[in-house]
Amino acid sequence: MHGSCCRKQACDKQPDFVYDQLLLLEMKLTNSFSILSPKEKKVHAIVWFVGLVMINIPDWRVTMGPFHSDDFSLLIPSIYGLILNALLFYECSTEFQQADLMNIWDRVKNTFIIFFKFSLIEAVLDSGYFALHYWTISKEVIVEIVWGQILMNFIFFFIPAVMFGFIKAWQKNESTEKSESKIVIKDGTQSIHLSPSELTHIESDGNYVIYHAKTNHMVRQSLSQAEDSLPDYFVRSHKSFIINTRLIEKHTYNDLVVGGFIIPIGRKYRKDLQTILDS
Repeated sequence: MHGSCCRKQACDKQPDFVYDQLLLLEMKLTNSFSILSPKEKKVHAIVWFVGLVMINIPDWRVTMGPFHSDDFSLLIPSIYGLILNALLFYECSTEFQQADLMNIWDRVKNTFIIFFKFSLIEAVLDSGYFALHYWTISKEVIVEIVWGQILMNFIFFFIPAVMFGFIKAWQKNESTEKSESKIVIKDGTQSIHLSPSELTHIESDGNYVIYHAKTNHMVRQSLSQAEDSLPDYFVRSHKSFIINTRLIEKHTYNDLVVGGFIIPIGRKYRKDLQTILDS
């Protein structure tokens, strides 16, 4: 009785496991495609679809590893292969888009992990499908499938993904530099030009505000005047504080950490701030 109950619980968990895996796949695809603009998504979708159709035209006699278009053995592997190749391409692109000189080697390591992970998954699926389709499989065929996937994925997906990721990163940096003009503040008798991205937060102190950056600057003005000169990613967290939301490290209900500073969250600003934190 106890054994049948355990089997029933295991069976009940299987649909949940499958559902969780499908949700995870959807999240991966969504995150991977987030580096594309709406126009780019359409272009990429057309390229993937056209490629899928072209390699399955029987008269073209396309051969990919042990599968062929003229006997339709390529159809199923090309469908799941497209999904895996897309995940490989866009996840590697996303990694390199986020790369900088400080963490470039970590990104390289992560992209190779992604590359080998999807190449081996595809090789396992290809081996299983080959055995089901032809009712036999040899060691030589398995070796051909594994090395074929690694070589093909490296040439046609990994290298283009790295190049695409670097191009997107360069475009993003160029856009940021052009869109973010420096602000000018008066600190005593001198005018100081600051890039907003250098600021962690701005703090009100009586009739003055303090701009917190690598070097702090105290200026005689109101916090509202300071707020008007800042980009949209600076928001009020408290009546006495404006924060750089791009530099938020962690937060609780009552405060948050920005650039190593603990900043309070005012009741009046909590709802709007929470919306930004959840987005």
